[in-house]
Amino acid sequence: MAAGTAISIRGKALFGGEILGIFLGEQQLKYAFLKKKLNKWSREDVALYGEVIGRNSVERLGSLLGQLKPKRGRRLCIAIPRNRYYLRELKFKGLSTDEAENSVRLSVATHIHLPLEDIYFDCWSYKNGNETHVLIAYTKRAFIDSIVEQVERSGHKKSLFCIAPCSLGNDILLRRSEGISFPCISLHLEEYDKILSIHGKDGWLGCHSVKSEDIREKLHFFGFNDDSRLVIFKSDTEDLYLDGLSGIDPCTDQAIEPLCKDLGWNLGLSAAALGTSIYPQIAFDQRPRKKPLRLRVNALQLALVGIFAILLLFTGIRFYKLIKVSRQLDQNVAVVKELEGRFAPLKAKLEKLQRLKAIEQDMIDFLNERPSLLVILKELAERTPMDAWIKYFTLRNNVLKVSAEGGSAVSTMEAWRKSQLFTSVKLVSPVTKDRQGRERYTVELKIKQFFQKN
Repeated sequence: MAAGTAISIRGKALFGGEILGIFLGEQQLKYAFLKKKLNKWSREDVALYGEVIGRNSVERLGSLLGQLKPKRGRRLCIAIPRNRYYLRELKFKGLSTDEAENSVRLSVATHIHLPLEDIYFDCWSYKNGNETHVLIAYTKRAFIDSIVEQVERSGHKKSLFCIAPCSLGNDILLRRSEGISFPCISLHLEEYDKILSIHGKDGWLGCHSVKSEDIREKLHFFGFNDDSRLVIFKSDTEDLYLDGLSGIDPCTDQAIEPLCKDLGWNLGLSAAALGTSIYPQIAFDQRPRKKPLRLRVNALQLALVGIFAILLLFTGIRFYKLIKVSRQLDQNVAVVKELEGRFAPLKAKLEKLQRLKAIEQDMIDFLNERPSLLVILKELAERTPMDAWIKYFTLRNNVLKVSAEGGSAVSTMEAWRKSQLFTSVKLVSPVTKDRQGRERYTVELKIKQFFQKN
């Protein structure tokens, strides 16, 4: 790739309308503004009217923030130089990234040279072949607390997004650029220190302060060869002397030199790049950091949540329909009650009419002089063969229905047909047999009606 390739910041603006990045150096205070335009971050030049003054870097930070009005949609990102934090890399075999990182967090006091109560730390774990590497970054608590105190005093406490290494901002900036392949090594100048950063395939792997005469040796130590890429951050106001790079031409395909002329790169831009990441891999905070929910949910959990949402939606639709049906039912019940109240007199008259019809039917039966029940039973008993017996019978409207058992159904029915009380005798159920072989059957007999007496 040829030298002079410009870097553009791409990606969705997830965190609001503005990012303020501040590089907090010992002698220099660099800042840059990014604003959201068309759902992308772009550089915005904001001129400050007052002079940034102070005895040290933290006081100058307070002076800078005092000139800005707090804004709800602003993200404040502070990048600190390499000489303000420490890095330690540990290697583990047979552990996953989460297991290795949790192990280091529980035993971090054994891996650092400062008392645990005097530092803030963060960890980043990644795979490298069969080994799991954990990068520990830690800094003095008093330094971070003084930064947070100035931010809080100036009214920007709610805007503070992260305090992180400046080289991590360079890593995020490179990953949002076009034409950069990983892994690679970058070189930039922080005040008077030359900083060599390592950028792996998945994230930032640390940085080292080097002298000009040691640069070439350090490049080979960290794996720079003919196939590697060297990214050189350079601006018009900060010159980077490459005395240690004799024999390596940064204008060939071996190297990439992003001058960032379009963006006007400086250390403040690298600090602002921290705000374009939803969760920077390393940050120093007064409280334990927690990943956003979208980064803590794996594919299985996402699938379960999707299934639950579908079931909830389906259940909600069914519940809504049930409520509608229930409301309609209540309306119908109210209508029915109203109609019952209106037709209650008619119902009473109908019941009275039915009682009169029943009395009328009884009178008709009396006039027809149907044989008495005793006569019917006597005739039925005398006509029934000795080997058969009646289990039960019913009499309704001159129809006698008899259930019998034993004997022959044909013989029994033939005997009943000889009676002059019955006009017809017919079988109304199939003939079955019990365990003893006795027949069971039901017969319907119609009773003759006699003429009315004179």
